[in-house]
Amino acid sequence: MKFNIYKIFSSFLTLIIIAPIIALFVFSVGGSSETLAHLYDTVLMDYIFNTLKLVFLVSILSLIFGITSAYLTVFYNFRFIHIFNFLLALPFVIPTYIMGYIYSDILGFFGPVHRLLMDLGITKNFFDVLNFNSIVVILALCLYPYIYLIVKSSFLKSSTALLNPALSLGKNRFELFYKVILPLSRPAIIGSLSLVIMETINEFGAVAYYGVDTLSTAIYASWFDLNDPKSSAFLSVITMAIIFVLLISEKYSRGKSSYKTESINSEIRKNELTGFKKYLAYLFLSIPVTLGFLIPFAWIVFYSFKYALEVIDDEFFEVVINSFVASTISALLIVTIALFITYSTRIFNTGYMKYITKAAGIGYAIPSVIVGVGVLSFFGTADNLLIENFGFSGLILSGSMVALIFGYTVKFLAIGINMCESNFDRVSININKASRNLGMSYWQTLLRVELPLMRKTLVFGFLLVFVDIIKELPLTLILRPFNYETLSSKTYEYAGNTMIQESSIYALCIVLICFIPVVISNKGKN
Repeated sequence: MKFNIYKIFSSFLTLIIIAPIIALFVFSVGGSSETLAHLYDTVLMDYIFNTLKLVFLVSILSLIFGITSAYLTVFYNFRFIHIFNFLLALPFVIPTYIMGYIYSDILGFFGPVHRLLMDLGITKNFFDVLNFNSIVVILALCLYPYIYLIVKSSFLKSSTALLNPALSLGKNRFELFYKVILPLSRPAIIGSLSLVIMETINEFGAVAYYGVDTLSTAIYASWFDLNDPKSSAFLSVITMAIIFVLLISEKYSRGKSSYKTESINSEIRKNELTGFKKYLAYLFLSIPVTLGFLIPFAWIVFYSFKYALEVIDDEFFEVVINSFVASTISALLIVTIALFITYSTRIFNTGYMKYITKAAGIGYAIPSVIVGVGVLSFFGTADNLLIENFGFSGLILSGSMVALIFGYTVKFLAIGINMCESNFDRVSININKASRNLGMSYWQTLLRVELPLMRKTLVFGFLLVFVDIIKELPLTLILRPFNYETLSSKTYEYAGNTMIQESSIYALCIVLICFIPVVISNKGKN
């Protein structure tokens, strides 16, 4: 058998990436504990029901915001449409846990809303914002941009060969929407909804702060509050099973249905919204924009200036540097690994290599809490082996930056892989073959021919990964070394100590960093 460094090294990297997930399954099998038995007899079914209920309600509300917004901005003309096109994507830059902290401060018992009610003489029937319904709305406001952006792209590609004849045959806009446009956009809708579902199950900071018990909070509490890794691993496996059942069920529900249409370059005819319909569109689009971005961003900016002198000190700059160092190293590692694996698959796309990229990117479909528990299980075992067999002392792997960077890599490698695959799809394989025929090796072809053609999009992919790591909370809390603070963990710490307003400067840093890919992508469309 001929030695192939590309296949062997890609397989090795993929095996390392999925090792924590495998370790988690092994760690959870055959284990029984008092905590696990107690959870099973008391609250386990409540955790599962709360998680599924949260997924269902957030999905419904996100679909309403996302699909309706995409439909209005693609198929209708009205004043300020370009402003709405930009603003509707901006809730994406505010992490869900930050959004949750902000609204708990605005709507809390000592917040401006309750103070206004007291000033108006209303002193009864005060509401408690820290509840299940609030977290549903907050998650939907943060996550609907996934659906809006992906479905909008699908609507823009809708075949005029089907839409314009339907209009000519007398079909009204509503019939066209639910009989033609929605069925054709099902892959985009389901794909974007899958992201919303995974992010909802993944959410930890906001649901924990609002006192909503889900599987994510149970996994974290079992390991770190109850000191029971076995129960945490078992709950992690249950959560992964729920995710994969949901995703596989949708795939098989499609059957052999095809959603491809002929591409036609003519533009889709747009209706001009006038009268009360125009104002209804303004009202609807203003809800997610105002609640999902304008109010939270104004809150962050206001309190950042108010507490800037109190919070900005040596510790603040240390936290910023920590965040940039961890995110930069991790993003560079992710892009490098993703580039090597996708390139190996590109030039040797036979046999098991077809499945390498899918296996390597599996971490993105798994909640961060579970990835963190898996990495701790894997590295904890490795540390024990190093201590017993080689005389090492201390937590060499699980207590260092290695665990944190590795966790980020497992979680976000799929983003790098998708970006690299998209780049390679735009560069014909014939270019690679021509370079090889001229005597250049695979490695020389990648460095001298293909990488220069992909440079800009690879930089954008790096920024996407960098931003996701900056925002990441559960993995950071679980895997960071002792006393190693980042922007996300420091925001969480302030909120946990009921110093939400003081956390605003850290939240502002996260939001401003998250603006970068949004602004770049919007600039690229102009």
